[in-house]
Amino acid sequence: MWPLAIFLMLVVLFYWLAFMGTIWFWFNAIVSLCKCNFIRAAIWGSLGYGMWLWWMYSELIPDPWDFHEWLKGSAWVVGLGALATFARFYNRHQRAAQAVPPFKPAPSEPAPMVLNINIAVSPHADHRAVHDALAVLASALRGATSTGQSPRQIPGPTIINHGG
Repeated sequence: MWPLAIFLMLVVLFYWLAFMGTIWFWFNAIVSLCKCNFIRAAIWGSLGYGMWLWWMYSELIPDPWDFHEWLKGSAWVVGLGALATFARFYNRHQRAAQAVPPFKPAPSEPAPMVLNINIAVSPHADHRAVHDALAVLASALRGATSTGQSPRQIPGPTIINHGG
């Protein structure tokens, strides 16, 4: 008696999961369509439609050509979803391109000078002497890069030597 009960429970479980899967497919298709995810909506909708056909089919073993027809139809639906997604992105790109002002040439300023200075300081070095040397270097660079504007700061790491 137990093997028959287990078999019947497995059959009922199979149909219950198939029914829940059908509902899940259609739900995901509707949600994806509302989010404008057309390819995803087309895939979920095709799966939901295939499950609906499986439920409505009267014969126990479906004809392989019916599956082939469903598969070709699903490929068309997913292709249309891909075209709709392309149209959405193209439309978004066109609106973004129209919102950007036309290209203006850059002002004729001299190109900024980039100078990388690597300084290796010994732990035994006199920090006052290092500070004074860096101050002299910074003032020389300010004079060399001066264009009549206020002095610019040189970007980069700040060296602070708290050791004695």
